[in-house]
Amino acid sequence: MRRARTELLLLGALALLAVVVRWVSRDEITADMRIFLQWYRWLDEAGGFPGLDREIGNYNAPFLYLLATLTYLPGPAILKIKAAWTVFDVLLVYFGYRIVALRYTGWRVPALAASVLAFLPTVVVNSSFWGQCDAMWASFCLGGLYFLLRGRQWHAVALLTVAIAVKPQAVFIFPTLVLLLLAGRQRWRTLLAAPAIYITLDLPAMLLGRDPIELLTLYSPARQTLHVPDLTSKAPTLYAFLPVTTRLDTLRTLGYVFAAVLVLGVIYTLIASRAKLDADRLVTAAALFSILVPFVLPGMHDRYFFLADALTVILTFYRPRLWLVPLLVQVGSLLSYPRFLFQGAEHGSFVPLPVLAALMLTALLITAHALVQDLRPGLSHATGLNQAAEPLVRRRGAADHDPGSSAWERRSSMKREAAGDPIRDRRDREYADQRPPRPNRRTTMPRPLSADKAQLQASRAIRSARRPRLP
Repeated sequence: MRRARTELLLLGALALLAVVVRWVSRDEITADMRIFLQWYRWLDEAGGFPGLDREIGNYNAPFLYLLATLTYLPGPAILKIKAAWTVFDVLLVYFGYRIVALRYTGWRVPALAASVLAFLPTVVVNSSFWGQCDAMWASFCLGGLYFLLRGRQWHAVALLTVAIAVKPQAVFIFPTLVLLLLAGRQRWRTLLAAPAIYITLDLPAMLLGRDPIELLTLYSPARQTLHVPDLTSKAPTLYAFLPVTTRLDTLRTLGYVFAAVLVLGVIYTLIASRAKLDADRLVTAAALFSILVPFVLPGMHDRYFFLADALTVILTFYRPRLWLVPLLVQVGSLLSYPRFLFQGAEHGSFVPLPVLAALMLTALLITAHALVQDLRPGLSHATGLNQAAEPLVRRRGAADHDPGSSAWERRSSMKREAAGDPIRDRRDREYADQRPPRPNRRTTMPRPLSADKAQLQASRAIRSARRPRLP
């Protein structure tokens, strides 16, 4: 009891330090923070929510709802905005805790994972120092992954839709949803919730006078390309090895196609090999996609590996042998931040971007190898196909049979059982030769009676002794 109380006190101290480390950077104002403060002032001057009738910035309506809400609260704008981002840090840590808790019993290991996420350098810097809101969409992505693991399909689609309504970077985890859909582990009709939730989130702004077409196409690829004309915006991606300034449109189109080919190739490999889509493999796939998609897509910012930072930490608790992956991703992601945060410094003092891209590529290859290393084409080992209603994390004592196997496979298995296995038959014969001979019942002592039989015989003897004898 005393030890558990000490552990809780230590966790409380860590939570307090997590607040302190974010409080230190409360007055830092970056270029992105200046933009948010300008949007805040526009909404404040318009009276808060009434200002949502016009186009403000390049973020979707849910983000502006939060800024408009902050205008009604007292206090400095910078503190209110950074405090709001910190709330989503807490939500990110919470869903990280819940995902790891599916893997371990008790609360100690999940609490350790939550502590690592709370003090992850990119998580701390992103919300407190940089003043960015990547924890907002990333936390909903982790929530969607958690409900996918639980088999709560409608909840998963709802949270993933909220994530992509906040920022389009949530698309990095959507290949995991596509994998489950094509494998039959996710019902297609659950996708009906996506447009309904997306339109519902934008509906208040449209009712206030915002142009519906302009708002609903805000995150279209054509409009997003205008904000990042280069192949990479200080991000350690594949295009860090291609410092070109011509034919960018062609390279950008090829990048989109290449990303789609790689994602579909990974999904096809998992489905064609009839891989068991359990929680370990699904978390590995989600971590892989969170690295692969931003690494290959053009026009990525340096912050867009934020989801990979969190998912690779969670991956380590599912597969401890992959401890090097979060280390490589964290170093590659964190060391790309100074190019934006310290724009006045000499660029020669920064780590070269191709070096950071090489770290990301190494982490990507290690994760991909871990995902497919035990796959064999044509083999079926407890596949996850056609199990739409079955949760990926089963309850204890659940059956391990495969309801998704085809009838042809079941008949083939029955034929193999009827034909017999020569190796198994030889092993049985060898075991029969090594068994001791059966004892002779005539020469051996009678076996002792069980307790029930002995009690029955004793009661019969007592009744016979009490029975009067006839003369």
